[in-house]
Order: sequence, then C-alpha cells, then structure tokens
Amino acid sequence: MNLILKEIRNLKQQFSLTQKEAQQYYKIIQHRLNKEISSVEKLNLFKGKLILECGTGQGRFTQTLVKNLLRPDQTLYSIDSTPAMIKNIRSRIKADNLHPLVADLWNLPFPDNYFDCLISHYTLHGLRSRNRNFLKPFKEMIRVLKPGALLIAMTFYYDKGENPSAYLYHRLIQLSYRDKGINFFGLKSPEIYKNFLRKAGLKKIKSKVINFDSFPFPEKLRDKIHAARLKEEKNLIKKIKSSKLKKEAEELLRNFEGKLELKNQKVGPTLLLWGRK
Repeated sequence: MNLILKEIRNLKQQFSLTQKEAQQYYKIIQHRLNKEISSVEKLNLFKGKLILECGTGQGRFTQTLVKNLLRPDQTLYSIDSTPAMIKNIRSRIKADNLHPLVADLWNLPFPDNYFDCLISHYTLHGLRSRNRNFLKPFKEMIRVLKPGALLIAMTFYYDKGENPSAYLYHRLIQLSYRDKGINFFGLKSPEIYKNFLRKAGLKKIKSKVINFDSFPFPEKLRDKIHAARLKEEKNLIKKIKSSKLKKEAEELLRNFEGKLELKNQKVGPTLLLWGRK
C-alpha cells in the first residue's frame, strides 16, 4: 500500500474520521513538518557531512528531512530505542545515505566528537527514565558532536498558557508513567530546555517559536480530534492505580476541559532550539 494512503487510513482509524477528514488532517500534519524543515533550512542550520537524528519515532519527520533537506553528499544516522520504529524506517524510506539503527539516547554507540550536526524532533519532552537524571541524554548528544558542531532540537513546550492541548495530554502521560515508577520529562518552558542544554555543554543557544495558526483547520475536524484525544486521556486516567495520582489527573482534566483556549486551539506551536558545542 502507498505510504500516504496508509498514513491516511491510520489517521482515519485513530480519530474516527471520514476519508475526506483524514486526508485533510494528513495535509495539516505534512504542512507542519514542511514548515519545521523550512525553518531549519532558512536559518542555515543543517550543516556538515555526518549527521545524527535522535528519536525517529514513526518516521514522518525523517522522511520529510530526507526528501527536502538531506543532500547526496551528507550521511544521516537515524536512531530510535524501539526496534519496531527502526524496522518501519527501513521499509518506509529508501536512501543510500540514510542509516537507521536501534540505539539508546542514554548511551549512544558513537565515539566522542563524531558528528558534524545533530537533529532531534519531538524527542526531548518524551524522555523517560527510572531515575531522575535527565541531564544524561542531553550530555550524550553533546558528547558525540564535534567541537563547534550544531545541535538542533524541535519539541513541544508549555509556557504562560501556550499550547494547552499538548500540555494536558503530556501531563497525563507523565502521571501515568509515574504510576508505573517511571519518570517522564514532559513539556517544559523554553528556558528550562535551554538550561538543560547549557548544563550539558551547549553554547550560544538560541530559540524560535514556529507557529501554524495560518493553516486552515476546519472546526468539525478539530472537534473530532479533540474528542478522540479526550477519550484517550480518560483511558489513561482509568488505568492509573494510585488513588492519589488518579485524583490529581482527574482534577487536571476537569480544570483544562472547561477552557475555551483548549477547545479553540488549532495546531500547537513548535519550539526550535539550536546551539554549538
């Protein structure tokens, strides 16, 4: 099956959409990816011959990166800790200069001072650990960069009420993981992300917020996405065993669900961070 058709089918099933709505939502997702890639390109950040991508996930960003930004003379190593994700990348993207492999961000299998550039997309906020030493993966990313090399990171963030939908969802995920004895990094303010990168050894750190409000997001489609997300959030809460954490999660959901800014939010912004080793 064509990859685009497969993506549309998955969106249709995940959010209970019609075929037309799933196609619309796919376009919105692709617009987001294209604008993120364009922002990196305009700032002339994607430099060097040997590049590491940390956290491929489902491979949507990797595919867009390979198609629109990766040059034939550049080599991209794309890592993820989940074997199924890497298997998906290998079947999804065919490029001689792309090397997907299973690797742990907490212990990267590369020597010091190895890469010319490192890029991560929606990886930082999703970090998980049995301990609270979240500085370790940040240090690992810096360790494998050559002196003067660029680190580029795109992530969800929450600051002064911005991006309430993403914050609520990830805060509930955080409580769900805590119930299992696992720490989840979660959404932070731009300054907190910068502080972690600074402590890890990155210098001259800059940031930019990428907005997507100008792209059409039909109200009916937005309501369906919101309803599907709400159902998923309630299922997360239902599975929490700790009565204290469950109560906290239920109160959080009640407080957010009544807010107009949550219902009316379109596509949440992305925080783009970059700096040099």
